[in-house]
Order: sequence, then structure tokens, then C-alpha cells
Amino acid sequence: MLLCRRALLGAAAVAALLPHLARGQTQPLRIVVPFSAGSGTDVMARILAEAITKSSGRVVVVDNKPGAGNVIGSQEVARARPDGNTVLYTTGGHTTSAVLMKKLPYDSIEDFTPVTLLARSSGFALLVGDKSPFRSMDQFVAAAKAQPGKLNFGSSGVGNTTHVMGVFFCKGTGLDLLHVPFKGTPTNELMGGIVDSAFLSPAVASAQIRAGLLRGLGISGHKRSTLLPDVPTFAELGLQVQDIPAWSGFFAPAKMPADVLQSLYEIIAKAAQTPSVMNYMRDNGGEVEALPPAPFKAFVASEIERYRRVLPPLGIELN
Repeated sequence: MLLCRRALLGAAAVAALLPHLARGQTQPLRIVVPFSAGSGTDVMARILAEAITKSSGRVVVVDNKPGAGNVIGSQEVARARPDGNTVLYTTGGHTTSAVLMKKLPYDSIEDFTPVTLLARSSGFALLVGDKSPFRSMDQFVAAAKAQPGKLNFGSSGVGNTTHVMGVFFCKGTGLDLLHVPFKGTPTNELMGGIVDSAFLSPAVASAQIRAGLLRGLGISGHKRSTLLPDVPTFAELGLQVQDIPAWSGFFAPAKMPADVLQSLYEIIAKAAQTPSVMNYMRDNGGEVEALPPAPFKAFVASEIERYRRVLPPLGIELN
């Protein structure tokens, strides 16, 4: 009888430990990237994944789920268990989609747990290919005014920040540019002359900029990009254009236990301080922040509230 009682007590003790053992994060960490492989966000995710493995010993898998304006990948994470094994690595498009997409299959605030705002970079640059005839903003603007609707700009999808930035630019300058959406970042299309221009974060197109395959005509934000030090801001050029902060961050499924969230944040924040990540961000015009969960959550809420004021007048509506 005593042995049976001890066995029962032992079983109860193991059962009590199971939730904590489950939170030990022995399973691989899956980072869902809602962009195509090879994109700037994807490259950053893979560098960080390697850093996480080296600093924590945890296996990390990067899973690309592009399409539908980043909704496919985001939806997958929203439906995942909040056990610390699945996270979303995305950009500011998460906050613009919350306002522009009227029938999202998830709630951009309620269905996610903000983990960390990983990095920020100088705004969005109006980029053209190296074979483009436009070598200055004045030339681009003059051509667009001469033939309204003829010049176009590519984006990473309808409602994506690269699309919204283009519409903000058109609204601020009075230009009529044709929007051409793609599933991924349109760097190849820009270099190949398929599209005339694109509004991209310099960090996303850094490799092509360094290789001289793309050049900037102007950039949003309050300061010039370290990647494009000779490219003036829109404000310097006398253009009144609304800005969209360029940032990337991690989200987990909703209702994540506080201890799991803290553990997840700590391993990402620690990896973000490794030389490989810091050097990559510096070389690509960004700054690592690793903002903690609480202030990141407040930032996301404030951005969505701001977009609820400034985006509806643009007339962009997605189903």
C-alpha cells in the first residue's frame, strides 16, 4: 500500500511538472517569414536563426510562407499553439494590413503576442534600376507629370507598406503612378526593368544597392540612410510625403504564458546582440533595438491607431 501511495505521489509530481517541461523549449523554434526566400527579411531571419542556435543551443527552422500581402504566414502563426515553438518575423506591414484589410482571417492585435521589435532602419527609398533614365528626383517627377499613369512602381503586395508608401508619395506630390503588386520584394523586377520604380527600405535592397544595380532618388524619414548617404530625404527635396517607419519584429500566437514569452524574448534579444546580427544590420542601414514585449505591444497599438486616421483617405481597401 505504501509503495502504491508513493507511486501515485510520484505520478502526481511528474504530472505537475509537465507544463514546465513543455515550456523548456526542447522542440525546434520555427520562424515563419511571410516573404519569399532571398528577401531582405528572410536573410535577416536566417542570420538571426543561426545566432540563436549558437547562443542558446536551440535548433531554429526558418519557414517561408509568402503571399496574400503577408497574410498567409501571419495566419499560420495566429493559429499556432502559444508554446514558444512558433513565431512570426515580419515588418511594419503587420500594422498597415490591420487597417487596410477589412476581412483579415485574424485580429492583428488580439490574435498575437508581441515579442520584440528587433530593428529599425531609415524610411523607404524611391529606387530605380541602374539602366533607368532617371538619375534625379526632378527627372522622375518631370516624366511622371508629362505622362500621368505611364510610370509605375512595384510593391510587395496590395496593402503592403511598400504599396502604401507609394500611395503616400503620389498623394504628397500629386503624381499618378501605376501600382504593380508582386508576391515578394520586387528587386529583381526593378533591376530587370519590368517596373520603373519601387519604394523599398534600403536594408531590404542593400546588396543590389552596394552592387550598383539599384540607385535611390529620395528617401522618406527624418534622416538620410547610411546606405544612401548621397540621397536626400523627401523633405530636403521639398516634398511633403507621409512617412511609414521601417521596422521588423517578432510576434507569437496570442495567450502566451508570461514565462514562455520572457524566455522567448531573452533568447532573441541575446542573439540580436551577437556580432553577426549587429554587423549585418549596420551594413544594411539598420539599428538593432530588441525592444521588450510591453513597449513593443504599445508601439504596435499606437501605429495601428495612427493608420486608422491616415490610411482611409487613401482609398486602399482590401478583402
